[in-house]
Amino acid sequence: MNSRTRLAAAAALALLLGAPTWLAAQAPPAGATFKCKDGTYSTAATSRGACSKHGGVAQAVSAAPARVTAAPVTAAPAAPAAAAAAGAPAGATFKCKDGTYSTASTPRGACSKHGGVAQALVGPAAGPAPTAAPAPTAAAPVTAPAPAAAAPRGAPANATAQCKDGTYSTSQHRSGTCSRHGGVAQWLRQPPN
Repeated sequence: MNSRTRLAAAAALALLLGAPTWLAAQAPPAGATFKCKDGTYSTAATSRGACSKHGGVAQAVSAAPARVTAAPVTAAPAAPAAAAAAGAPAGATFKCKDGTYSTASTPRGACSKHGGVAQALVGPAAGPAPTAAPAPTAAAPVTAPAPAAAAPRGAPANATAQCKDGTYSTSQHRSGTCSRHGGVAQWLRQPPN
């Protein structure tokens, strides 16, 4: 770079640094809602993706417009959810912090991509209607397990079952007893399960 180019660059830099602050603080274009990090503006309704190709959101220029403008609150302070619900879209259950609405049934994750839940528009009882408890039905009669049969002569002392092929099992569990002998013909002692 020659000295003349350097001098011109230094003069331009000095001019920019000495420029009045009003130049840097120009009013955003009409309808702009967010200023991007590269100095451009976005008219997106929410910050999500507003400046995705411009380095991200630097600042909100004005409050992002809600999808539906809420009616002025004239109700008593005890019912803010009812007042907000009056201006909300049909079926909305939560108002998000960015002014959008959600129809989620629970607050968990309802506005996860919109800054979180700002206000619940319905009370906890307004969720899905509780189902009535089923009418009591006659319980099936509980039958006690059949008593174990007396051990036949010749059965081992620790036998728990006689198999269908005439052999005996000393299994301590019901599952699989006599499985390779045609199944259980009769239990001599009831194992635990």
